[in-house]
Amino acid sequence: MPTRLPYDVLVQVMEHVLNLRDRGTLSERPVLSSACTHQNAPLVQELLIKGYISTRPPPLFVLSTTLADAIQKFVNLSKVTFCPTTFHEGLFTESLELLPKLNHLRELTVNISCMGEQTAPLLARVEGLRRLTLHSPGRTILDRLPNWLGKLSPNLIGLHLKDNCGSITPGVLRSFLPHIRANLREVTLGLSFSLADEDVFSFLAELPHLERLELQYYLQLKEPNTRPNLPHLKYFAAKYTPPSTRRDALALCKWIRLVISHSPVEHVQLICDNDHGGISNVPMDSIIDHLVKKHSTTLRVLDFGRAYVGVGAAKAVFSSCLLLEEVHVAGRATVLDTFQECLPRLRRLHTAGFDIRNAKAKTKKQLANDEAATKIISSGEPALRRLAIDGTKWEGSWVSGPDGDVHFVVSRS
Repeated sequence: MPTRLPYDVLVQVMEHVLNLRDRGTLSERPVLSSACTHQNAPLVQELLIKGYISTRPPPLFVLSTTLADAIQKFVNLSKVTFCPTTFHEGLFTESLELLPKLNHLRELTVNISCMGEQTAPLLARVEGLRRLTLHSPGRTILDRLPNWLGKLSPNLIGLHLKDNCGSITPGVLRSFLPHIRANLREVTLGLSFSLADEDVFSFLAELPHLERLELQYYLQLKEPNTRPNLPHLKYFAAKYTPPSTRRDALALCKWIRLVISHSPVEHVQLICDNDHGGISNVPMDSIIDHLVKKHSTTLRVLDFGRAYVGVGAAKAVFSSCLLLEEVHVAGRATVLDTFQECLPRLRRLHTAGFDIRNAKAKTKKQLANDEAATKIISSGEPALRRLAIDGTKWEGSWVSGPDGDVHFVVSRS
């Protein structure tokens, strides 16, 4: 264990499995113990608590006191995340009482562990935040959120309401606007079947300064009348259930177009919600066509993840969006051939990822090997350094040989 931790250090308490012998003491956590020393404590700027924490109450499990003691020493904390999977309801009570005293705290992320009847009032006392993230916010915290946002409004630029947002109704959403309209730059809104597209789009239309936006999509029959005009939006992410038909895919693509049509988007990301289904081979070419026609001069990152695109759509992107720096798509094996043909024009591209579909195991093995990856990276512009095919990753770098000569080498990362 080093005697001195690096500056801007992240201290993590992550329990991947439930340890019934754990009593929650400082001595059982070497990293946290080292961070709490006199010379290291002022260097700690981020604290992350996740995983399977014991549900036993004190004095059988004393992590609540251990964390509170640590937070008092971490006087320069700027980012705190309290998102355990299992926990005792009083785990963060002492810690939440201390957060308002942290003068440098700017980012706070919590889940239901901090939004109960006893903890929500303590949580809502924290001020001075730049970004607030609430995972699956319930009625208890939502009832307090408008007043809390009023206190946070001078500094708050990011409000992220993630995962299950079923308690957010149109009225609740509108109640936020007076407090966030002037300064908010980032918004995330999870799944709420209480909200129609019209409710969400009307809400977004009141936030003209938005630069980053993430929304959860679900199929609706009624088309919204409101079209959000977001002239500063640079990043848009859509979380979605894999479409099973072309009609579903077209509806999703149309919904994305409604959001970004009037925006100078640089980064578009599709996030597949695997909890509701597997992969889909239904092409998302419609939104590709829109991006090529409307956003080719601004698009820098196209992260479709596991979303499928046809060879023609892929070629349109590679030959038209010449400012691309990063691309991730799924498609047939021939998409790689198309990619290599267009590589010489993609002078800014540094990262590319492909999920190969509808190919035999032998073909996929031939594509995802060191020789093929080396050929692709070496044939690209000097900026291209990282390539991923079906989860296998390669990275190119310049290395010095025994003779002192410098060689470009591609290796698995």
